[in-house]
Amino acid sequence: MQTIYDVMKARLQVTAPTFMVTILSGPRQGDKTIYSETGDVLYGEAIDGFSLASVKPNSLCVFEGTECFVQPVEKDPSVLVLGAGHVSRAITDLLLFIGCSVTVVDDRPEYVVPEFFDERVIRKCLPLDNFKDSLDLSEYNGFIVVTRAHEFDNTCLDQLRDQLPTYMGVMGSRQRVYYALENLRAQGWTQEEIDMVYAPIGLDLGAQTPEEIALSIVSEYLAVVRGKQGQFLRKGRVSNES
Repeated sequence: MQTIYDVMKARLQVTAPTFMVTILSGPRQGDKTIYSETGDVLYGEAIDGFSLASVKPNSLCVFEGTECFVQPVEKDPSVLVLGAGHVSRAITDLLLFIGCSVTVVDDRPEYVVPEFFDERVIRKCLPLDNFKDSLDLSEYNGFIVVTRAHEFDNTCLDQLRDQLPTYMGVMGSRQRVYYALENLRAQGWTQEEIDMVYAPIGLDLGAQTPEEIALSIVSEYLAVVRGKQGQFLRKGRVSNES
């Protein structure tokens, strides 16, 4: 007999949406039901009145008078960071803090050592010109390129091209980014593809230190994957009308 954990483990291997609904009131209080993206019951008993159209993930919902909490069943987002310098280390810490799985790649063995990264970070010492041969790039929902020179940026981007429109950001000065993007254009990248690359990477926070730069980068990544613009929240506040 399948347990709830068996079902959740199986659903974490697919990209289709899955919802776990916990009943909070009534005679079935505490029961859990897992629904597929089509509304089919994968575990537990159907909940009267349940409708995908009225589902609000990570919030309380009411179905025919029964209070429920709806949670999406999804694996942690996974980010690949290319480059293992000071900014990279700060980036990985922030990504872990917001619940991401993180892999960092560099071709310098002295840079991908345990002393520089949290133990939860997957460290890979791989040549930057063929790292994709050793990684399943489809498992990542974000790519952050923070290498030591623009020629390495281009080498990395060339291998990531097939992953567009997945979030892809490149750190560097405007001049460095200009040359990197011009090189991509010369290699046959279309303008549409180039426009998908976030470069220079990050939100304009006035960042100066590695930690501040990391904050601007991770903030941009989060805004993009959540479909937001990274604006001031106060712009949407309710005005005090008399």
